[in-house]
Amino acid sequence: MMNDSSQINGTPRFRMESGLDVLEDWAATASQTKKNAIYKALFAVQDGSVFRTYRVIEDYQRPSEVFVIVKDNLMMKIRVECIDAFEIVAIGPCGRTADLQSGLWQQGGH
Repeated sequence: MMNDSSQINGTPRFRMESGLDVLEDWAATASQTKKNAIYKALFAVQDGSVFRTYRVIEDYQRPSEVFVIVKDNLMMKIRVECIDAFEIVAIGPCGRTADLQSGLWQQGGH
């Protein structure tokens, strides 16, 4: 049996396909505590434990996208690209929606 590098101990590993620009733009003004929380959540996405560790809410308008509630008043939206890849769509405060073109959060309803 060959060792698949995309799995460790039978757990699938996801790679980030895109969204680094969204992460960098958000991180430029975020506190270190919030950055650490997002990085921890991203590792949970990468190792497949995000659904066990965080509250995850499906976006019913976009079936391939989910909101990950990282901590009080902080969430990120990710898109599952394929069986082993994801991208960061947006990062921001809870209770707002993201402009999917820029990844920036807008006031709810916009």
